[in-house]
Amino acid sequence: MIGNYNVRKLVYFIFCVIYAFARSIYRFFNFILKPLIHVHPRIQRFDAALRDAVKELLKPPTMIPENTSQPNTETVPKSIHKSGYDNEKKVSLPDWLIQEWREIHSVEPQLFPEKWLIENIQFYHIPTSRLSEPYIELCNLYGKDISHVFLVPWLVKGGADLVTINYIQALKSNNLAKGITVISTLNADSPWTVRLPENVRFIEFGKIYSYLSQDEQEKLLSRLLLQMAPKVIHNINSELGYKIFVQYGKALSTFSSLYVSSFCIDLIPEDQMSGYPIWYLPKCFNYLQALFSENQTHLKRLHEMYAFEQQKMFVHYQPIDIPKKQNTSNNDGEKDHLDILWAGRLDRQKRPDILIQIAKKCLKLPFKFHVYGSPVLDTDIYTHQFAKLNNVTYHGPFNGLASLPADRYDVFLYTSQWDGIPNILLEAILLNLPVIASNVGGVAEIITNEKTGFLIDPYDDVDKYVKCILKIYNNRSMLRDTIKNAHQLVTLRHSWESFVNEIRKDSHYIYKAVSNNIK
Repeated sequence: MIGNYNVRKLVYFIFCVIYAFARSIYRFFNFILKPLIHVHPRIQRFDAALRDAVKELLKPPTMIPENTSQPNTETVPKSIHKSGYDNEKKVSLPDWLIQEWREIHSVEPQLFPEKWLIENIQFYHIPTSRLSEPYIELCNLYGKDISHVFLVPWLVKGGADLVTINYIQALKSNNLAKGITVISTLNADSPWTVRLPENVRFIEFGKIYSYLSQDEQEKLLSRLLLQMAPKVIHNINSELGYKIFVQYGKALSTFSSLYVSSFCIDLIPEDQMSGYPIWYLPKCFNYLQALFSENQTHLKRLHEMYAFEQQKMFVHYQPIDIPKKQNTSNNDGEKDHLDILWAGRLDRQKRPDILIQIAKKCLKLPFKFHVYGSPVLDTDIYTHQFAKLNNVTYHGPFNGLASLPADRYDVFLYTSQWDGIPNILLEAILLNLPVIASNVGGVAEIITNEKTGFLIDPYDDVDKYVKCILKIYNNRSMLRDTIKNAHQLVTLRHSWESFVNEIRKDSHYIYKAVSNNIK
């Protein structure tokens, strides 16, 4: 037994020496003949076949194990599948592929579906993405020849919504856009879509794809914008739009000019600063072509807080339809009381609670308060409080200040805690209503105290509001010049012509084919 083992060791050693010698000869001739091999494809194929044969012949010998009495079952023939392979092992590749492979083999002998390859190929099942069908649907909704995309949360009765409509109207009526698509990103109704110009597409993205997760919505919308590559993507208060700008802004800005409209910094009940300018704007500002606002105060504050580049921030004072003939004032002093108008959203930002405190202070004074509005962002906690005051009349919701009987009122009262330049102040001025407003945000850019209106600072000083109303009541003649000055300011600075001229200054914002013809 020991002698047989030594013989096997000797045979193994001899084979190793022969293998090393033969491999050295092979490498020598391979080095000499290598330039010739690449001269002709047939020689190259022959070389490949010969090399494989020699490698197979010169494989290092293996030690024969002790227990070799039983035959190797792998060498025993088994029933053969019609494809030529073992039918006890599942063939991973389909029959049609094997057949095509054989046909290719008849043309190129080097190609053949070898057994070891088929048995070792691993297949992975890739599930169909949930975004595939929504993406195709969204592409069809998007439209063709779109140069401008607006991202908004919704289109409801609000200042930011009016800003969106103003930009779209300016682009459409002056041929500064090829096509416009508006995408709302909240799962909410948009009643103001009726105010959009004709041929403007509106996609209720938030409602249609509410079943998708937040991450899936971001991926779906960003893929659409990257694929369609509109000239301009303008985000006006869409949180989903901000998230896309933060995460994919670098890629989006490669193909599109990104814009954001921002108006003011919000405050939570504890007076902590919040809102999109705090949460997202610092993270995506570098990707923006420009930042728009309707007041300079907000841009100045952002520059002081974040050192934003001033050359990328622009004020676009919002336009308003100027009546050809100025309305006449009814403040003739004949009335023995003042009718005071308060109109706006019954949300915390507008501070209806301050109005209630003012009314309580004026219970014994000849002042009647008329309130219009409804809650949009908050729940209704104010209307039942209005009913408890005999000098307050709540008239319900309204559709713009122009829809109200402004000639019945003597003063417009505005008590907001934070704001930009509220459009409702412009409307009040054009209706010849003297304005008493809190000195917040950009309000001071439209109201100069006792020149174009009356400013209250701080915004929540109830006694100052009451004293100002009393001053007007006792000296109504002062209102004539105030109304005139305010009307002149609005007419000059907030006309549609001024607004469009500011838009035209940004060649990246307007459609290229049209911008070349702008003088």
